[in-house]
Amino acid sequence: MKYLVVVFASVCLAFVTALGVSLVEPERAEAATVGVKGCTGTIVRLASVEKQMLDLHNRTRASRGLSRLCVHPALQKAARAHSADMIRRDYFAHGNTGARLRNNGYRWRTYGENIAYGSGALGAPNRIFNAWMKSSSHRPNILGRQYREIGVGAVVGTYKGTRNVTMWTADFGSR
Repeated sequence: MKYLVVVFASVCLAFVTALGVSLVEPERAEAATVGVKGCTGTIVRLASVEKQMLDLHNRTRASRGLSRLCVHPALQKAARAHSADMIRRDYFAHGNTGARLRNNGYRWRTYGENIAYGSGALGAPNRIFNAWMKSSSHRPNILGRQYREIGVGAVVGTYKGTRNVTMWTADFGSR
C-alpha cells in the first residue's frame, strides 16, 4: 500500500510538472538566446527573435551584393534599451538617437534607426522586416552601403493597453 501511494504521488507530481512546463515553455522559447560573434570579436547574446531579425537583414543585403552587418555590443545595448524604454514609458518615438548611441558607448561616424511594434503575430520578425522593406524611410537604412554594424532590440510588453506587443529597434552605424 505504501508503495502504491508513493507511485501515485510520483505520477501526480510528474503530471503537474509537465503541465506547468507546457504552460511556461512558450515564454522560455521567446527568451532563448543565441551567441553571435560581434564586430569587436566578443560574443553578443541575442534573443532568438533578435537573431531572426539580424538574419533577415543580412540575407536581404547579401542578395543585393551588400556587405553583411555585424552586431556591435554598444549598438545592441542601445537598441534593446530603447525598445525596453518605449514599453516601460508607453511611447513610440526615436528621440535623440545620436546622443543615445553615444551614451551607450558607440562612437559613430554615421547612424540610422528603424523602430516598429506589433502585437502577437504582427510583431514577428518577418512581419516587421517586411513592413520596413516596404517603407521609403526604413528601407534605406536596411540597404545603406554606409552601414557596417547593427544592434537589434526586441522587447515584449504592454503598449497603450495592448498586451503581448513586441517593440523593435534596429540601430545601424559605422565608426
